[in-house]
Amino acid sequence: MFFIFLNTSCSHFQQKIKLIDSSASIAFFEVNENEWKSLLPKPFHSYSPRSGNLQELPRILASIQYKRGILAYEDWDQLVPEAYLSEIVKFVSRFGEQNESKVYLCIFKIDDLLSPNVKILRTSFYIMGTEQGFVILFQEINTNITFPSQYAFEDWVLFHPNPIKPIYKPELLLKEKVDVSLFKDSSLQKNSIYGNVIVYKQKELLPTPPIFRYPKEDDEPAQSLEQWKSVPEKLRMLEEMRKNKLITDEEYQKKKTELLKDF
Repeated sequence: MFFIFLNTSCSHFQQKIKLIDSSASIAFFEVNENEWKSLLPKPFHSYSPRSGNLQELPRILASIQYKRGILAYEDWDQLVPEAYLSEIVKFVSRFGEQNESKVYLCIFKIDDLLSPNVKILRTSFYIMGTEQGFVILFQEINTNITFPSQYAFEDWVLFHPNPIKPIYKPELLLKEKVDVSLFKDSSLQKNSIYGNVIVYKQKELLPTPPIFRYPKEDDEPAQSLEQWKSVPEKLRMLEEMRKNKLITDEEYQKKKTELLKDF
């Protein structure tokens, strides 16, 4: 076992992210608690990670599609290659059985067919097991990286963590439709959908209805307009129900608050 940050200029990261397993093209790391709390969105800070609930991780990863074309919106392909899924199965079997309270980082590369020794596509994501399921948080999705000369293992795994922020574009598509969704932060009023964070089975983190891809730009205006039209009508109906004593004042105020919040 050795640390991801091998040179002295990155030595201050050595106690934050350390290598625990690897092959030629995929690597797994353990992330220090203080580090993952500085990187993951605030809604996840209150959870205690549990690696024992990662059994379904390979299956969910296999269902994730990424946007291959820039112009063709529905041009999708499988994000995690089949060859790497077997490595993820081994990782889950080894570390899931230990059921430790840890967050993990996975990094894998795909070589450029024309320049296999100096160019790669790199994907990196955090894995956080929860009490009921798990969360996958992508830092990079097929990021192009070019090296000045033939790269070594320590070159392509050299990783500079950044806080996970929402990706406001449709890069991911979820083929699995049961107990899975992109994450929506209910504490935010605008741009609250994380197109790079996937929740599995953790009920209070799953939005209703679930989100299987980031909405197209022309999806949201119509939806917002429809919602804007319906709220005043619902408020009028609510007022009538209170006047006719079909609901109590307390019920009226509670429902009114909910409607205005949605509005």
